[in-house]
Amino acid sequence: VTFRHLQRAEIEAYVDTGEPMDKAGAYALQGIGAALVNKIDGSDSNVIGLPVARTVELLRRSGMVILGL
Repeated sequence: VTFRHLQRAEIEAYVDTGEPMDKAGAYALQGIGAALVNKIDGSDSNVIGLPVARTVELLRRSGMVILGL
């Protein structure tokens, strides 16, 4: 994740929203924090948690039925 150049006032305003307080990286890509990001290399879902598409692929390969498909 590459963040854009942020002004101190922007950082303070974001912190004041409370959103970063329970995040491991102190920002929420799926929330207001997305406005802080300039670029993501790789999967958005990987930044948020698990790489969903890759996880589903691996589960299917192991024989697990995903959503009955």
